Amino acid sequence: MLLLPASAWASPEIGAGLKFLGVALGAGIAGMGAAIGIGLLASKLIESIARQPELETKLLGRFFLTAGLTDAVPIIAIAVALLVLFVF
Repeated sequence: MLLLPASAWASPEIGAGLKFLGVALGAGIAGMGAAIGIGLLASKLIESIARQPELETKLLGRFFLTAGLTDAVPIIAIAVALLVLFVF
């Protein structure tokens, strides 16, 4: 891996740094995944309304419900990341 002696990997500074890196990566990947999902969801909503404009009110309600549930995933991931950061 990196050219550090084994005793350097056991130091508290390296462990804290790796903890911060893991928290940032976990929360960031969850946020990016949700952003991509909501973007795809919105594009399909626009396509659906363009095909059948009479279903707009029904589709908008389902869109906001699904977008809210999709947006809950990174919020939970950030909560877990902060739990890992401050508790463990």
